[in-house]
Amino acid sequence: MADPDLADTFRRAMRAIAATVHIVTIRVDGTPMGITATAVSALAMEPPSLLVCINERASIHQVIGTRTHFCVNALHRDDAELANTFADHRMRELRFRTGTWLTDGDGPPRLAHAQASIVCALREEHRFGTHSIFIGEVESVAVRDDTDPLVYLAGVFGGFSPPA
Repeated sequence: MADPDLADTFRRAMRAIAATVHIVTIRVDGTPMGITATAVSALAMEPPSLLVCINERASIHQVIGTRTHFCVNALHRDDAELANTFADHRMRELRFRTGTWLTDGDGPPRLAHAQASIVCALREEHRFGTHSIFIGEVESVAVRDDTDPLVYLAGVFGGFSPPA
C-alpha cells in the first residue's frame, strides 16, 4: 500500500504544475461520449502520436479501448465552462449540447473552436494503477490561429498567452 503522506505530497506537487485542459471524445454506437482530461502528451513525431491517461472511474474508460479512434480537443481559454461540464458526471446529458461539435460519420466528435483538435487511431492500451494509457497515432489535426490555451493550476482554470 502506498504511503499516504507521499500520495498527499505528490498530489500537492501535481497541483503546482500547470496543465493544458482537453476534452477527449469517442463515439459509441452513434452516441458521442467525452471527458475533461489534463493527462495528455505528445509521444513521438515518427509516427506522429500522443498518449492520453484516463482514470478507471471515468465514464469513457471501459469503452475507449474498444473504439478505433478518439479525438483530443485542446481547449481555448474561453472554454472553462465547457471543461466543467465535461468534468461533472451529473452533466453527462448536457455535454454535447454546449459548444459546436463536428462529426465525420462514425468518427469521434471534434470541437469546432478548439485550440487544436487531434483525431487519433487507437494503437495501444496499457494499465497502470488506477489509470490506463491510451496511445493514438495521429490521423488529422485542426489548429486555431490565435493561441491562448485553457490551463489548470492549483484547482483553477486560467489562460496563458505567449508573449507577442
